[in-house]
Amino acid sequence: MASCGSIKYGNGVAKKVEMPFAEEDYVDNSTYVYSIQSTRGTGSKSAIKSATLTKAKNELSAKVRSQIISDANVNQDGEDGADFSESFKATITDNVNKIVESTVLIKSQWLTYGKSISGKEEFEYWGVYRVKNK
Repeated sequence: MASCGSIKYGNGVAKKVEMPFAEEDYVDNSTYVYSIQSTRGTGSKSAIKSATLTKAKNELSAKVRSQIISDANVNQDGEDGADFSESFKATITDNVNKIVESTVLIKSQWLTYGKSISGKEEFEYWGVYRVKNK
């Protein structure tokens, strides 16, 4: 098996991404929800960090939304038979957005791969992010 940064190449086309952080150290629980993300690219390090944060927020949003929906045991029909599911969805979206805005970076690491074909320095940024669950 050959190695190139965080990617390990085996026989054939299969590859395994080697994360600098252990997933088992960041397991979602009743207090926190975690996301480990990376972005590899050339150019601005701040743009690479921003892209990684966006990926993390997307994953955290999906996890939090799923948790809220699974915890909600709500009858979506009102007493008058009216359906207020749109209101319920809006409330969930509002709650998810508030929670995800509190995303915290708890660990990060930069990897350097040297120059790309275009001659630019190539980097990979790894981040572990978390939000407080509800």
